[in-house]
Order: sequence, then structure tokens, then C-alpha cells
Amino acid sequence: MVIVSCTTKFHSYDLAEQLAKNELLTSLYTSFHSQKNRVFSSFHHRKDNENIPVEKIKTLLPIAIGLKLAPKFEYEFNELFDMYVSQVLSKTNKNFQIFIGWSGMSLHTIKKIKKQKKTVILERGSSHILYQNKILNQEYKKQLGIDYKINVRVIEKELQEYQEADFISVPSLFVKNSFIDYGVPENKLFYNPYGVSNLFNNINIAKKFDDKFRILYLGHMGVRKGLIYMFEALNKLNIPDDDFEVWFIGGLSDELRPIFEKHKKKNWIHFGFIEHNLLPSYISKCDVGIQPSIEEGLSRVIPQMLACGLPVIASKNTGGEDVIEDQLSGFIIPIRDSDIIKFHIEALFYDKNKLEYMQKQAAQTAFNKLEWTLYGDRYTNFIKTLLDN
Repeated sequence: MVIVSCTTKFHSYDLAEQLAKNELLTSLYTSFHSQKNRVFSSFHHRKDNENIPVEKIKTLLPIAIGLKLAPKFEYEFNELFDMYVSQVLSKTNKNFQIFIGWSGMSLHTIKKIKKQKKTVILERGSSHILYQNKILNQEYKKQLGIDYKINVRVIEKELQEYQEADFISVPSLFVKNSFIDYGVPENKLFYNPYGVSNLFNNINIAKKFDDKFRILYLGHMGVRKGLIYMFEALNKLNIPDDDFEVWFIGGLSDELRPIFEKHKKKNWIHFGFIEHNLLPSYISKCDVGIQPSIEEGLSRVIPQMLACGLPVIASKNTGGEDVIEDQLSGFIIPIRDSDIIKFHIEALFYDKNKLEYMQKQAAQTAFNKLEWTLYGDRYTNFIKTLLDN
């Protein structure tokens, strides 16, 4: 009934798993899957553990190899993948009613299958691309003096996809509102926040081994993530350096490296990339998470940290307000505000009762509201409504 198509992983495997569970998945098209491409998996760090029937997974390995060897040609590889899927679905695989494709990777396919009167749902994980381009251009100028612009071909393709799609699936109110602000009708938007894997369930994770107060940033480290404001906050803290640590987990971009090195202190630890299945053991050793992004759709690491029992201080542009209960399981803050980050860190450090209460609330929020099954149920109900009509 449903085709899912995404060049890389993002949350497409989580979606495919939920659709398969609800007997709606026809096929998942992607470039690489570790269960499908076992030989190549020895050259790829990723392990895909989602429960998707292997026979329903269709991969295009040359695209995965190309993206790994020459990531700067991402647009070209997305184009090739899109054209491949469009050909397959227009000629050989027509046993579906609904196509779900990722933005920037689906225009050719959308145009082909619209001629077959299929329903198209476009997955957009970030804000409207015109808003995204504008705010990132502002931030790059401010931090690096660079006139940053998203590839004009990417912008043009996405804008056409927005137009052609029947519906656009968005993960947060921040993203939804950015589309409405740029003239997309609200009834075209399907709002469905992401979930979190049981891998991160606080009940199943070993607890903290010491009393050291730890602050965690989890995710890619680049200008877009607003980390300069976290660095500034950390360096203004009225807490002795020996009494806390800051853990950074994620790749450090070349553009941010000089800024990171300039602010770094002896109690900052950068782990780099950590394999997904090992993340809970690191997260659970920390006390509070920080997500100060300038622009994001819904930061998937926020539910992961909440599930491990960390209250999260997150900017409103992370989509965090959709999963964090402000003042209970974390704090929603404005972008570009180092003083308020400092304030909340100090409040949690010096009030252990408040910290413990918010840690319990964070884990409870994730357990009650953020499972992928809930995301899948909402998507399934939406799809069934479309099929009934």
C-alpha cells in the first residue's frame, strides 16, 4: 500500500518499521541497509536494527558508496537516486497507493507517480527551506563572516516538491509554522512528532557511577547547532571547574573547530562519533542536556536524552517544545541566549532536589508520550483516512 523512499536513513527506517508492523509497507527504497548489504556493512559503521522485513528493503549501493566517498556531491547523488526510484515505480512496482518521499530526494518520482493518480506525502524534517536559508545565512555571517547559502538547485527542487506533494509531513510546530508563514496551507501539513527507541529507556540503562555533575551536548557540532552560545554560557558559569564536566558527543565540523578550541576548558571532553547502540550508556552518565540549535526540525537527540532521564535545555528552534514539558522535563529558551543557558545550568547544579525531580519527569515524559509506536499509530491513522477517501 505504501512506498517509503529516502536516499539515506534519517527516520525513514523508523517509519518503515511502524508501517510494516501495521501491514501497510510495500517497500522501503534506500541506498544502504546493513541487514540487506551485509558485505558492505563491514565498511560502514552503521548498524540498522529496525524490524523491517528484508525482502521489502530495496537498496542502491552505488549511491551509498558515492555519498561516503564524495559527500560534497550530495545533490547529484540524491538526483540519481530519485531518478532511479522514479523509473522503478513507474515501470515495475505499481502495487501501492501512497508514496512517502524525503524532501530534496523525490521530485522526479513525485512527477512520475502523480500521473498514476497516487497520493504523495513529502517528509520534511527541517523548517521551510526559505526560512532555513535565511536564518543560517544570518548566523554564518554573524559567527564566521561567511555569506552562506543553500545550493540554489536544492532550494528550487524542494520548492517544487512542496508544490507537487499532496501533503507535507512535519515533526514540530516550529516547522509547521515556518511553512504556514511561507504560504503553505495548514490543511496540507501533517504534524507528527518523532519518537524514541526503547534502546534509550531509562529503566534498562545502568545508572550513573559517580557524583560528578555532567552537561551533555549530543549531535553534530556545526554553526547551525548554536553551540557558540553554549560555549559562552559554559565559560560564564559560577561553578568551580572541578565540580562539573561537559561532554560533547558528535563529529566536530571544520568550520566550528577554531571556535571550539578557543573556548575549550580542561573539563570539556569531546568524544567524537559514538555508535548509536552505545549512546545510552554515555547519556545516562550525564545530568542535563543542552540543545541550542539555530534551526532544526525536531532534534531527534532530545527524546533520546529525555528517555535516559536528562532534562534538556533546548532552543525553541529545535522543535523541543513539542516533546519537552517546559519547567518540568526541561526548559524551552530563545535562540542565541547564552545568559539563559547559564541561568538554567546553575539552577539545576545548585538545587539537587529540582534536578532529581526534573530527571524523573524527563524519563516519564519519554515513556508516556515519545515511543515510536505512537508516531506510527498517528501515521497509520492518517494513511487509513487517505485510503478510505
